[in-house]
Amino acid sequence: MPRVSVIFPVHNREAFLEEAIESILAQTLKDFELIVIEDGSGPAISKMIDGYRARDPRVRLIRFPMNLGLNAARNAGLKAATAPYIALMDSDDVALPERLAAQSDWLQAHPDLTVCGSLAIKMLPDGRRIPMTYPLTDEDIKAKLLWVDGALLNPTAMFRTDFVRQHRLFYDANFPIDHDHMFFIAMMRAGATFQSLEQPLLLYRRHSENVTNDGSGQDDEKTAVRTVLLPMFFPELTGAEGRLLLKLLRRGFAVNLHEACGAIAAADKAMRETRSFYGESRAVINGILVRQVRRLLDALKRSEFGKAS
Repeated sequence: MPRVSVIFPVHNREAFLEEAIESILAQTLKDFELIVIEDGSGPAISKMIDGYRARDPRVRLIRFPMNLGLNAARNAGLKAATAPYIALMDSDDVALPERLAAQSDWLQAHPDLTVCGSLAIKMLPDGRRIPMTYPLTDEDIKAKLLWVDGALLNPTAMFRTDFVRQHRLFYDANFPIDHDHMFFIAMMRAGATFQSLEQPLLLYRRHSENVTNDGSGQDDEKTAVRTVLLPMFFPELTGAEGRLLLKLLRRGFAVNLHEACGAIAAADKAMRETRSFYGESRAVINGILVRQVRRLLDALKRSEFGKAS
């Protein structure tokens, strides 16, 4: 049995694929399996992957006859994994050599920890490299899930296989962009604990083909994620208050003056909640709400609010 199963979905991104695979095969930890899920890829990518399989027995292949999407690919990887730890990896990123060793050692040394992430370095097309900061502690990571972005960078995650199997956790196909955050929310609901290592263990590549480059519908999907979180974090809010709070949390909120007053009142009520239901930091949650209230007040001062949406 290998120590780590690396789930590696592949669809296109041929230009970056070789570097991504090589970064896993060159890990200081040698005891792993690389589960490549070929998600309806073209013949050039199939040939490349077959070449790696012939040279390295640690490479396993699941081949879809058509493109079924990241959710289906990652779910196939979850089912196929044989190691006690599962690491996520994207086909356009680069894992730093010590990534698998550092995270699996940390999980082994901390049996109460379920998910281990890390910091990362963003690689831009012009060659610049920018450090990416993420919360490190369990309480801060869980609280930042309310903002959806900025909680845990998905391709840095490693988690316990038995926890996922025990709670029958899979990626939700209803969330094509934020399925990773929904997966982490499901883990939190099941009792998972999180931590991110302070050292960068991944080079996170930004390029023209990134899914998140397309901003259409992202605010709606993040609102759908928060719709799941609101009753978990704010059980005392009414339905009307929750809907106003969801509007307040949008990046591009559109509210009239009456709704703006209601949203601020809902945020005030939410910030008076002192209980921590899943180990989340109420201070971090309140910081998110305060920031959004200030944004709304600034917009009102500039008279840049629109009609109710």
